[in-house]
This record gives sequence, structure tokens and C-alpha cells, in this order.
Amino acid sequence: MKKGKIVFLGTFVLLSFITFLFTNNSLSKGETSEVSETSPKLLAENDKKQKEAEEIQSLLQEEDGLLEQVSNRLVEKGYEFSTMLAVFSSEDIQVKYIVSNKEVTESDQETIKSIFYELIEKNNFDADSFSLKVADRNDGPDW
Repeated sequence: MKKGKIVFLGTFVLLSFITFLFTNNSLSKGETSEVSETSPKLLAENDKKQKEAEEIQSLLQEEDGLLEQVSNRLVEKGYEFSTMLAVFSSEDIQVKYIVSNKEVTESDQETIKSIFYELIEKNNFDADSFSLKVADRNDGPDW
């Protein structure tokens, strides 16, 4: 064997042995990592939140759902736009309308926000759960 291979192999074995000793030492003292104790709870909670977010997203995007209602009203007002939706939980729903046919003025922002929040109330959603941004195509898709 070449000297380089022996040094690499020796370093690998040494690091493996140190890792083994460290792991064994922690376990032999009765210590358990906090992650291993809470992992099943965290996984279950994350699964629950993910399912909840998917349900909310489906509800918002369904036929004649909130987003379609808002879209219909905005089209009636002459807006061409794209919609971005991010649902993190029932208390954290982010929506962004990107108007593509003109630069968005303060008046446009107020009109779009007014329509959006009017329909939120009409559909019995909690307005505090929503974060709404209105931009034109020059502002880009970032949140």
C-alpha cells in the first residue's frame, strides 16, 4: 500500500473510533439526546401541521373558494395578475397578488386589499391569519 492510503485509512479508523467512544460514553451515563426523546412528538406535530396546511390550501383553492372569488372580482375591475399562496399553518397564510398589466398604485393596493378582506369576512375566515401583499411585475415574486 502507498503511504497516502495508509494515512487516510488510519485517519478514518481513528475518527470512527472517537465517534464510537463518544456515542458509547453518552449512552452509558444514561444520557439521551433531547432530539431522540421529542422526535416522535415533533414528527406527529409536524405531520398534523402539514395536513392542516394542505386542508386550508385546498379550501382556499377549491372551485368557488376564496381565491377564485377574489380572482373573479379583480378580473371584473380590469386587473391581470398572478397569485402566490403559502400556507404554513391556520394562523400563517401568506398571499401575494402580482399585477401584470400595469404599475400598482396605492389606490390599486387599497382596492385589491379591500376586495380580499371583504371576501375573507364573507367566507368566515380569520383576517388575522392572512398576510397580503400586492405588487406589480417589477417587484418580482419574492415575499
